[in-house]
Amino acid sequence: NTQTNTETPKPLSPQLSTVLRQVTPAVVNITVEKEEPSNTADTEDHHGDTENKGPQQEESVSLGSGIIFNAASGLIATNAHVVTDANTIIITLKNGTRYYGKLLALDKGFDIAVLQIQAKNLVSIPFADSDTLQVGDTVAAIGSPFGLQQSVTSGVISALDRSEPHIENNQSFIQTDASINPGNSGGALINAQGQLIGMNTAIVTPFYGNIGIGFAIPSNMLRGVITQLLKYGKVERGVLGVVTQQVSAPLREILALPTEHGVIITSVVPTSTAQAIGLEPQDVLLSLNGKAIKNPAQLRNMLAIIRPGSALHFTILRNKKRLSLSGKLKKNTHESNLYAKYQDSLLQGMRLEAFDNQEESGQRTQGILITHVFPGSLGFLAGLQAGDVVTQVNDTPVQALSGFITIIKKANHKKYLLTVKRNETFLFL
Repeated sequence: NTQTNTETPKPLSPQLSTVLRQVTPAVVNITVEKEEPSNTADTEDHHGDTENKGPQQEESVSLGSGIIFNAASGLIATNAHVVTDANTIIITLKNGTRYYGKLLALDKGFDIAVLQIQAKNLVSIPFADSDTLQVGDTVAAIGSPFGLQQSVTSGVISALDRSEPHIENNQSFIQTDASINPGNSGGALINAQGQLIGMNTAIVTPFYGNIGIGFAIPSNMLRGVITQLLKYGKVERGVLGVVTQQVSAPLREILALPTEHGVIITSVVPTSTAQAIGLEPQDVLLSLNGKAIKNPAQLRNMLAIIRPGSALHFTILRNKKRLSLSGKLKKNTHESNLYAKYQDSLLQGMRLEAFDNQEESGQRTQGILITHVFPGSLGFLAGLQAGDVVTQVNDTPVQALSGFITIIKKANHKKYLLTVKRNETFLFL
């Protein structure tokens, strides 16, 4: 007789199933009706002649998910792109009950919106501290992919503080392999304890579906933006006024830094908040308001949810000595006005940092390193790419970021002749 060894299928973890029973009622389905321009504005009359009736509107329906974060007040968080330009918002609870949703406020830069429904006996999800997350932590994504309500997928945290690919203006995403698909936007990413660690926002895929690369807005950022939206109706941003770079292992060794985290300041904008606080080039920023600074992207996003006028408390290293510097984030500071002037200039739509490299051959290259070019920007249209080093603008050598900004400012939106080093070749753009 042939015997076969069969194993009884193991049930899902009782702990996970218990957690999901408690949490899933706090994740809702969102149906949005909106009017969008029709592809055809010309129509034919009864005689076959074309009649121009002007722009036509077509009603479309989109689906998404939402998270109840305040049960008593009926407050729901979702992605701004889910509800932007909505005529009607329908919220469907787990038990099938439907409510009209009211849009209270949104911020497109963070892609976060706050809705409200008039309902009783709701369930909310408690926030976790997303700064304590680690790669490899078990997570579960809850939402309505393709309109399939209350779908749950699980996985792990694949990476933290993701700033690429660029999806939103302010980002430091959690990356996960938990399956996230269209319709999951605005849904919950929870930990094993049933706490909210993020809001599912986007995927990277070569086709219309999931390949295990999903992104969620961290809960701390979500909570900070929600707080401002509810209190002020908008998010006001302050700009510190520094250019920073990651403290790499070689840089740490050269500077003999006794720390494994932090970012180093390469330049300070004159009359900025940073200058008023007393920050200087080569200072290493270790923490802001008691939270460790890990990289420039994280620092930028920490600052993005601090309202102008709020206190800033930095712990820094200067000449191997630990110092504490404090001040207030200024409103309408010089650097924010400076950036506003360049909204239509070459500076808008690129991430830049100073570059100075001594090659093995002895050749030294100085200039401005382009770390990212956003599609549709002037730099993108000019043919600039990430990794390019701009060494001259209109035949004027550039070595510091401040000098580069000054040259662009003087050009005043006129044509720029850029000398660019790409790989081992120089070219003009």
